[in-house]
Amino acid sequence: MKSFQKVMLINIGIAILITILIIVANNSTFFGAGETALAFGIVCLGSGIINIGIGFILLLAGNKEWRNGFLLSGAALLLLSGISCGGGAAFA
Repeated sequence: MKSFQKVMLINIGIAILITILIIVANNSTFFGAGETALAFGIVCLGSGIINIGIGFILLLAGNKEWRNGFLLSGAALLLLSGISCGGGAAFA
């Protein structure tokens, strides 16, 4: 598995894990799938912005191997954020 695939899978897995922890910490008082999707979207938005920032820092540093992983991971997380927040807002 290439390094950018590892970074992407790890970051998406972390976003899913944080969303599950938010649901458990909230004593499962979410009313349905809409609020869960909204929470996942917000987690993906935050981690996507962080990954894009790390990718730009690595772009300036010249690290080609890890730069692609963080930029692609950030783009995928921001895409997931838009998809899940859009769906979560429609059902909330």
